[in-house]
Amino acid sequence: MKVGETVVYAAHGVGRVVALEQRRVGGTDRECVVLDLASGLRVTLSLDDAAVRLRPVADGAGLEEIGATLAAGPPSRDGTWSRRIKESKAKLSRGSPVDLAEIVRDGARYEQGRDGARLSHGERSVYLQARELLVREICSARDVGAEEADAWIDAHIALPEHGER
Repeated sequence: MKVGETVVYAAHGVGRVVALEQRRVGGTDRECVVLDLASGLRVTLSLDDAAVRLRPVADGAGLEEIGATLAAGPPSRDGTWSRRIKESKAKLSRGSPVDLAEIVRDGARYEQGRDGARLSHGERSVYLQARELLVREICSARDVGAEEADAWIDAHIALPEHGER
């Protein structure tokens, strides 16, 4: 990990390494990574935590996998809204770009009000957070603005007509 490197911090999004520092934590000197996140938040992680929680921004193959996930038809909407939120929040906290793409793909269909179903308030909140994180990662990976990244997502999402799967 080096200063200037762009990384993704699961559930928080894209950030840039701005410093590598020595910090005294609990009486022990530790190597730490300081990140400035796209959301404006500054985070300091021990090198051990950084190794587990940070990952590189999606590359070309990662973008292809994100696009394929977005384009796939969503699974049937099973279970209660509370179970769906719990599953989506678990995906959100993992921060995998494919998990984010699944949340966005599945949420977009119901955000549009297709099939007469809508997202619950909680589901919509998770969907919007996942979409924002995915947009930021695509911005960084493709070196484009948020509007273009959002359009890229929309272009890949398959929104089947009534009765189609």
